[in-house]
Amino acid sequence: MTVPRVSITSVLLLATVFAQSFADGDAVSARARVDSTHYLIGDWITVNVDITHPSGALLRGVVGDTLAGFSVISRDSLVKVSDTQTATKLIVAKYDSGTAVLPPIPFLYRLAGDTTSRLAATNPLILTVSTVKVDTAREIKDIKPPLSIPLTLAQIALALGIILAVLGLAYIVYRYWKKRRQVATGQAYVPPPRPAHLIALEELAVLREKKLWQQGLTKQYYSEVTEIVRRYFENRYGIMALEQTTDEIMAALKRHRHAETIWAETESTLRRADLVKFAKYQPGIPEHEEMLGVAYDIVEKTKLVEASPSPESEQKVSAHAAS
Repeated sequence: MTVPRVSITSVLLLATVFAQSFADGDAVSARARVDSTHYLIGDWITVNVDITHPSGALLRGVVGDTLAGFSVISRDSLVKVSDTQTATKLIVAKYDSGTAVLPPIPFLYRLAGDTTSRLAATNPLILTVSTVKVDTAREIKDIKPPLSIPLTLAQIALALGIILAVLGLAYIVYRYWKKRRQVATGQAYVPPPRPAHLIALEELAVLREKKLWQQGLTKQYYSEVTEIVRRYFENRYGIMALEQTTDEIMAALKRHRHAETIWAETESTLRRADLVKFAKYQPGIPEHEEMLGVAYDIVEKTKLVEASPSPESEQKVSAHAAS
C-alpha cells in the first residue's frame, strides 16, 4: 500500500490547529466529508463541511484558488444551520493521478465577547485520483460524435439575404466599373450631333441598297438591321443597347412609356435576329422583307420631331424684340 505524502505546510497547519483547539477546549470543530474516495483526473470533487461552534461565534472561510495541489473550482458561503451548527461546500479538482491528500480546510472564528481571531480546520482527506483506462486494442475515436446544429428559418433567411446583398453590390460595382471603363476608352454614350431618326433612316437606306439577303448573306443582313435599331435606341434614349441583350434592351425600353407602341415589334424583331445569328434559323423571303420594314416602322413611330413655331408665336417674338 502506498503511503500518501503530506506536505510540511500541511503538517504545521495541523499542529497549529490542534494546539489551538486543545487550548480552547475544542470550542470549534470542523469535519470534511466526500461522497467517494476515488475520482478520475479533472472530476469535480464536492467537499461538504460541517462546523460545530458555540452560540454567537463568528466564522469566515480563508480558502484561496488552490489547496495543496487541488484547484478550487467554487466556494459556497457559510450557511447557519442552527445556533451551534454551520455548513458550507467546496468544489475542487485534481489534475494529477495517484493518491493525494486534501489538506485541512481552514476557517477563522471569533467567539462571542472575544476580539481574538483563531483558526480551526477540518480533518484531511485521502483521495485516489485515476486516469481514464485506455483500451489500446481498440480504435481511437472521439468520446462523442460531432453535434449537428439544425438551422432555423431565420438563419436561412439571413444567409440568403446576405448572399443577395453581396450579389447586388457586386453587380453595382461591375456596372460602375464598366461605365468608368467606357468613359476612359471613349466608349461612353455621347449624344449624336444630328437627330437619331435621320441617322437611322440613312443607315437603313444604305442597308437596303446592299441587297445582302439577296446574295445569301442572311446572317450579316439580320446583324446589320438589329445593329442599326440598337444604335438608334442609344442615340434616341441614351441606353447602351449595342452592348445589351434583348431582355436588357426590352427592360430599358419599358421605362420609356412613350415607346410602348413599338415594344411588341421590337421584341419580335430582336428575337428573330437572335435565332438567325445564334440558332442557325433560316427565315423565308417574306421575313427578310418584313425585317427591314419593321425597322423603318420603329424609327418612324418613335422619332423625336421638334415642333415648328407657329406664325402667331413668331409675330409675338418679333413684336417683343422691336419693343
